[in-house]
Amino acid sequence: MRKWKILLFVLILCITISYIILQARSIPDHVTPRIPSYDATFALNQKEDERTVTQDIGLSDLPNLGFELITSSGDLQLYLNRSILNIAIYDERNDYLWFGYYPGYQDKPYTSTLKRWIESGVTIDYYDATTLNEARMSVTHPDAGTTINYQLQNNGFIAKINMVKLGISFDLHVTLDNDELNVELPYTSIVEVPYQTAAMKFPKEYKVQSVIVFPYLGSQNYEINGYAMIPDGSGALIRYTDTPYDSAYVKRIYGRDYGIQSDVTTQDHLKDETLLSLPVYGINHGYQQAAFLAEMTSGYGAAELHSYPYMYNSIDINTTFFLYKTRDRSLIKLSGGAISTIPLINKDPYPFDYAVKYSFLSDEDANYSGMANRYKEHLNLENEDQDDMDMHLELVGIDSKPSLFGETKVKLTTYREAKKIIGDLYQDIDHLMVTYRSWQKGGTYGRSPYAFAYSDALGGRRAFNQLVDQVHALDGVTLSLENSPLTLAKTKVFDSELRKTTLDLFEVAIDSSRDPLGTMLSVTGISERIKKGEKRYNSYELTDLSIKAIGDLSFSYQKNQQTIYREQMIAEMKQEMEELDHYHLGLYEPANYFYPYMSRYYEMPYQSNAYAYISESIPFIPLVLSGASKLYSPLLNYVNHLDDMILKMIEYNLRPSFIVTYQPGYFLRYTHVEYLYTTAYDVWKDDIIYTYEKVSEILSDVQGESMLRHRYIMDGVVEITYQSKIIYVNYTEENQTIGDHTVSAHSAISVEVNP
Repeated sequence: MRKWKILLFVLILCITISYIILQARSIPDHVTPRIPSYDATFALNQKEDERTVTQDIGLSDLPNLGFELITSSGDLQLYLNRSILNIAIYDERNDYLWFGYYPGYQDKPYTSTLKRWIESGVTIDYYDATTLNEARMSVTHPDAGTTINYQLQNNGFIAKINMVKLGISFDLHVTLDNDELNVELPYTSIVEVPYQTAAMKFPKEYKVQSVIVFPYLGSQNYEINGYAMIPDGSGALIRYTDTPYDSAYVKRIYGRDYGIQSDVTTQDHLKDETLLSLPVYGINHGYQQAAFLAEMTSGYGAAELHSYPYMYNSIDINTTFFLYKTRDRSLIKLSGGAISTIPLINKDPYPFDYAVKYSFLSDEDANYSGMANRYKEHLNLENEDQDDMDMHLELVGIDSKPSLFGETKVKLTTYREAKKIIGDLYQDIDHLMVTYRSWQKGGTYGRSPYAFAYSDALGGRRAFNQLVDQVHALDGVTLSLENSPLTLAKTKVFDSELRKTTLDLFEVAIDSSRDPLGTMLSVTGISERIKKGEKRYNSYELTDLSIKAIGDLSFSYQKNQQTIYREQMIAEMKQEMEELDHYHLGLYEPANYFYPYMSRYYEMPYQSNAYAYISESIPFIPLVLSGASKLYSPLLNYVNHLDDMILKMIEYNLRPSFIVTYQPGYFLRYTHVEYLYTTAYDVWKDDIIYTYEKVSEILSDVQGESMLRHRYIMDGVVEITYQSKIIYVNYTEENQTIGDHTVSAHSAISVEVNP
């Protein structure tokens, strides 16, 4: 008998130790669960500077500066300086001259190399093909041995550039079309040949890494009232001040291309940064005087946006420009030996032209609001009929946690519990946009997070039917089922996983406290995976879908022994969205190429990344999208000052978003969604109702309307103009009087637009 007790004790001890080890291993030791957090502490923005700019150089001075008139179109005139391949643009509407370089650079104590960089219309970065060492050279530098053949046309010119001593040549097309300047570099014009002189024993070969065109167009400094607009986060301004900075804004459009560049890493002690999701920037000179919007229309798959504040690199000039990358350096992993990786560059340039459109703005349009309105026109976005003001409620269904014999399902919100939450909240909020996350068999972290498959654990088909019947019975409530058709936490045996251009398997960051890295399926199968459940969607009359983890993903990859570069991948994604155009799509932090296909923008940034050189955040994306799409805030469970955030949501036209579960927070322990940590509906119900009432009181007046203008009319007081209403938001501690209206401290009002 005693032996049996000992054996039983040993068995229980082994089971206990195994369970402890399993729990310890349930979260990788190199990753901390991602904790969402949104700071709603806002600095008071200052009243708009209303000074205008007086120029010392006039139209009559251009010939003496080496410029000749090439063409006119609409109100613009294009001038060319052949010796430095640079331009000037004259805008008749505001009698304003734009130079492709900083006009006073010759009077600065710069080195000759720096002066060439500023004056030259084109500069390249290049690799030594043997060593892969990098260097930069302007076309005007004597070491380039550049020859330029100009071909004048009715609407502009073509510059055939040959940097003889580098063996690199390419064409640059510059044309005018009404109030727009178009600049294009065809990738097929790039020629790279070995260069050798009689004194050289062996030829040298160089490869173009990147091209920079007109990097100092519109450059200036604190001596004028001006700013650069960059689409960082929601949008940001870098005003021209005399404060020196030793860092600059340098970001890849759409973020790192993980199909070519290094693996994804997690740095959980750092705040997550929003990606650069639009290939645009803007420059303003003078209050309601002169401005332009620069939009990259091709080449954005491998491009960077640079914006240099005052005294960056010891240059007392502000400038902003695109850098067009023709190649990237990637690391190829080796199977063994002392060297684990070797660097490589792609043999040929990326197969995409560089094309930028500069739209020149004047008078009341010469500001960031005018830039946004012009960009909305270019995207062909039209306002949609929108229902009354709603809010976004996310429900989390099923998850799992480690157990002794595999995994245990954790029911966070069953179908019947979802029905209870919706019915209860509907008593106070009669317009709800409900996204049901992890609603299907296996949930979001299962093997088929895109399949229309009922979860028996959540109640099965019958309970699901009852949920849908209730939603249809409640006027103003919409149910959207979340799908993840591209990224997977787990793969099935016959899943064809996506591979990088280096043939390594993709590892993509996913929102999980257990397994923070997932894999990806083929891009061209996104719509097909969703449409497999189309009969069921139709039978339930469900026309709304929320698609997770595609909005901000774009990358190069390998397919059938062919490299699909990022810009091609973006074209594939757009085609997939067109296949789903019969659904109303909701996307999370989507890039601009998704704008024409979506009805709802989830987790809209409400500020920029707030780098030191950024003067203020602006609602550039809301200015572009208001009226065309419904915009929703980040999850408000994780905001530190809710009342301040409510004012920001009113300013940015954002509808509230919360995420809830029927079960209390401790149910999240050890699950994939442990990072959410506070989701209990009973805890959040009052805040949900309070927030919705505060926001809808103001924003319900402007749903479906375009945000036409945004500006600070006093320190801490902002005016937002829509088609029928003007909203005033007062962030200050005192009541403010604006005309016949008084805005109480920390509040907002809506008034009629004067006819």
